[in-house]
Amino acid sequence: DQRCFLSSLFFALFGIVIALMKDVPDAVGDALFNIRSFTVRIGQKTVFKTMRRVLTALFLGVGVGFARSATQTSSIILSLCRTLVSISAIAAGVSVRNEAKDVDAEDSGMVYEYYMHLWKLFYLSYLVLPFAR
Repeated sequence: DQRCFLSSLFFALFGIVIALMKDVPDAVGDALFNIRSFTVRIGQKTVFKTMRRVLTALFLGVGVGFARSATQTSSIILSLCRTLVSISAIAAGVSVRNEAKDVDAEDSGMVYEYYMHLWKLFYLSYLVLPFAR
């Protein structure tokens, strides 16, 4: 089923972003103990910026896709569900970007707060999932 595949792909990509973001605050310790994590190899700022862009694009892509599909159905209920998912995804994409604006990728505390914000969006995405029809 295509819907199952797309939702699995969405959460897989989101999971990868969360996994890579988790390493950003730990880069100094990883380097100190000679752990060659992805973040140590390419840098905290690069990983942070890239993951923020990936997640923003993911949410905005889902939002636009559901907005388009909301206009292409004759069912009012289906259109409302798709509109809800679209608005939620676009709001989450804007949130990903706006929350990252003042985050210093080399400040562990700031990155950790942002990382926890991503977890909230992850669980909110699961909350909206039943409306993704």
